[in-house]
Amino acid sequence: MKKIHKLFIGLLPIQWLGLLLIKNHPSWIETYYSQKFYPFLFSIYRFFFDKIPFSVGDLLYGIIVIHIIKEVFMVIKKRKIQLYFVLRNGLSALSLILIVFNINWGLNYYRIPLNKKLNYNVSYNEIQLEKTLNILVIASNKLHEKLSNSDSVSIRISYPKNIIAKQIEDEFNFDLYKFKISPYIKNSIWGTILSYMGYSGYLNPFTLESHVNDKIPKLSYMVTSAHEMAHQLGIASESEANFIAFYNCIKHSDPFIQYSGYTFALRYCYSEFYKLNPEKAKEKIRALKQGVLNNLFELSEFWIHYKNPIEPIIKKGYDSYLKANGQSRGLKSYNDMVGLVVAYLEKESK
Repeated sequence: MKKIHKLFIGLLPIQWLGLLLIKNHPSWIETYYSQKFYPFLFSIYRFFFDKIPFSVGDLLYGIIVIHIIKEVFMVIKKRKIQLYFVLRNGLSALSLILIVFNINWGLNYYRIPLNKKLNYNVSYNEIQLEKTLNILVIASNKLHEKLSNSDSVSIRISYPKNIIAKQIEDEFNFDLYKFKISPYIKNSIWGTILSYMGYSGYLNPFTLESHVNDKIPKLSYMVTSAHEMAHQLGIASESEANFIAFYNCIKHSDPFIQYSGYTFALRYCYSEFYKLNPEKAKEKIRALKQGVLNNLFELSEFWIHYKNPIEPIIKKGYDSYLKANGQSRGLKSYNDMVGLVVAYLEKESK
């Protein structure tokens, strides 16, 4: 047993050096890992986990948390901390987790960026962003008019989330760039906990299951489903997963899902435009139908309901995790989807 611990601890510096080398060669990652090895690995995981009605990844996390609590309790009970064994076991476990994480999914963080594959210039100016925001406002208003009898009433989706999930799965297709994977989603069994943590969903990198928090409003559920399925494609970047979610939703045959996609991008683009020109941004928002605004307020109210003192700490940890994996802007990287949306809509309008 001691030899196993020594082996894993010895692998820590080797892993670190290996990542330093390989992260500077995204073409290697793209060609040999993301395009060849990862799709093969994903197909194996899907074969075993897809038909299981509950989340194996959620269950795994639950067992780990219970085990940690048990170990802490045993240490408190003994009233004696053996620092050597704590460090040895901790470093050994960390090494094992990093090995599995990087082989399973983590190396996708270092693949070629999506904007380079699509030949998109993701830099934009105020005029370009304003044009994009105009398109999103018009599209959101038109869809609202189609789906509601009153300008002032928010959109209500009558069918349940299991139907929404199937609709997203059935038509999931990012045809701007071909991926060799057919993603799928599951509802997380920890929905309430995720809500208090401030998360709409997540991909489990150890089982490659995409999870959606089924407590969130249906409009969020639609784009979150597409976002987490994008991660299953091997898209690690949050901004790229956001863009793929937007694209899939606006291309969907269901107008409610289209509406979720346009209003999703609208929120991000408005946020960025407001930073550049607050007064003009307010004008754009005033051009939205009251019903659209009501839908946006409802999304905010959901998260306000679950706001708690622990959430910022958890978000800070996730921010550090993203930065450690090559997303230098951390949580702010979600907003970087705006450059992709601007580039895509400009290209479409030509």
